[in-house]
Amino acid sequence: MSETIALISDMETEWADILHPTHERRDASKNRERLLDAARTLFAQQGVANVTMAEIALAAELGKGTLYRRFANKGELCLLLLDEDLRSHEEAMLALLQRLAEEKLPYRARLAQFFVHVAAFTDHHMALLSEVQRAGITPTFAGNDPPYFHFQQMTVNGLLRGARQAGEIDTSLDGEMLADLLLAPLTPPYFRYLRDRQGYSAQRVGEFLGELVARLGPATLEAMA
Repeated sequence: MSETIALISDMETEWADILHPTHERRDASKNRERLLDAARTLFAQQGVANVTMAEIALAAELGKGTLYRRFANKGELCLLLLDEDLRSHEEAMLALLQRLAEEKLPYRARLAQFFVHVAAFTDHHMALLSEVQRAGITPTFAGNDPPYFHFQQMTVNGLLRGARQAGEIDTSLDGEMLADLLLAPLTPPYFRYLRDRQGYSAQRVGEFLGELVARLGPATLEAMA
């Protein structure tokens, strides 16, 4: 678990340099806030998917060149709007997992709680997260996904690795593939389908993923053989 926390910290440091440049000119900082304020207003009025970059520049009373010098695409802008909530969420998750580890809760039970919290966060920030993922804005990370998605993947991988080592799940399972499959329903497009088309609540999606993990014990796999 400490390895996962260290990797997450490295990613957050790199991404912080992109989101919050340390030597930003005063006028550039002012323009950034104008763009963010305009985006917040337009997103609230029209929905994230329905707003164009040109409309954001117009509402901020700035040129398109100024907008694109600060944000290459709408995904970067959305990530900055998400930044504070993302940091709070990740800090809360790390604190939760640390507490559960101190309580010596089984790894599968820790995963179950993690899934419920991630489902709730995805549900609340669906529109912004969808745009961030669609943009593929972080080429320095595998899969062109921003740190938030890697935070989930590394956390689940770490907990599954702990579960295998503790004998809670079969050691022959491909942990990385299992992590990807468990996280797939929490990606914005799939989650929207489950919520809007199938009618599942965020709570139900998170709880069901925990139930799946609970059934991955060695006895279950032996019965399937």
